[in-house]
Amino acid sequence: MGRRNNGYIFVQQEKRGPNWGCLVTFVILIAAIIATGALVNSASNKKVQLNEQKVNVMGLDKTYEGFTILHISDLHASQLGSDLTLWRDLLRGKSYRAVVMTGDMVGKSGEYEPMISLIHTLKQINPDAPIYFIAGDEDPAPVLSTARGTPQVLDKWVLAAQGEGAIYLDSPQALEVGKRKVWFTPQYLYDMDAEGMLGSLNNQKADMEAKGMQYDSAGGATYRALCYRIETLERTVIARRQMSDTDLQIAVNHTPLDTDYIRESLEWAQQTHPFNFRNISLLLCGDRCAGGWRLPGGKAIYVDELGWFPSDEGLVGMQRVNSLNQYISPGLSAPETLLFKGRIFNPPQVTLIKFTAMLE
Repeated sequence: MGRRNNGYIFVQQEKRGPNWGCLVTFVILIAAIIATGALVNSASNKKVQLNEQKVNVMGLDKTYEGFTILHISDLHASQLGSDLTLWRDLLRGKSYRAVVMTGDMVGKSGEYEPMISLIHTLKQINPDAPIYFIAGDEDPAPVLSTARGTPQVLDKWVLAAQGEGAIYLDSPQALEVGKRKVWFTPQYLYDMDAEGMLGSLNNQKADMEAKGMQYDSAGGATYRALCYRIETLERTVIARRQMSDTDLQIAVNHTPLDTDYIRESLEWAQQTHPFNFRNISLLLCGDRCAGGWRLPGGKAIYVDELGWFPSDEGLVGMQRVNSLNQYISPGLSAPETLLFKGRIFNPPQVTLIKFTAMLE
């Protein structure tokens, strides 16, 4: 009895085509995961989280115990600033004595309406808390030094914020707390010899006046900007004379300072006057927006200055370098240097920062 051909092991087997059903199912599953993640991320980006952070200061005067600041940064003209209900719900029942905005609230677009709306809302929520703000590296230049058909020295977005009652931080500003003072100061002024700079700038002013530059269109804008800078330094010199060793000093900068810079500044600080780098109790910064894009529940993906998958040290949150506390805001929007604007697995956040002498 003969064997059937298909009984031999060497007989060619019937070929099967690719399993398209499994492949389609896999693609649909991946697409569903991506879509779900995008929806969750989009929903989280429409809400703002409120963080609460303590800053420990050894020997803190009891007057400042519990002194609280609302720290906001990097709005980048997001419509979050215009959502009155959002901010009222977020800050309901919260107590703070001042608001500090550390730059890039307007961003490259120059659209300042969301920032102005936010200032207006914050004034309604807590009318007694002054609002201080600085410019970021992606905001329009705050001081006009070129001819633009206006005698105004400050750009329109700065003037609009001032019109809502906010304070442009171009010199030290004092806030009375009991019988003491809290000073809010642009960080760069700690690195400057204000008196020496004033002498140099006044010489430049006299030279421009001798040439009549203040009367022509191009020179007039430069002259007015120079006069404004002289005025801010004069206010700085007066403020420095009013400071005492018992005052609380808070420095404000847009970009975080790196560890080496802080340590060198502390080492070289002159202690002959209360206004010096060593007397800064808190440095408030923004700029990095916690990296913008983050892994789910994990690290930032990429930051220009820090590379791939950096730690949060020096990127976001409280950092203590020697005796100086630096707090870097998580921010409300994202850096405009990213491939596309937006935050990924990184909800918008603002922070209430409370001073205390008690160590946890």
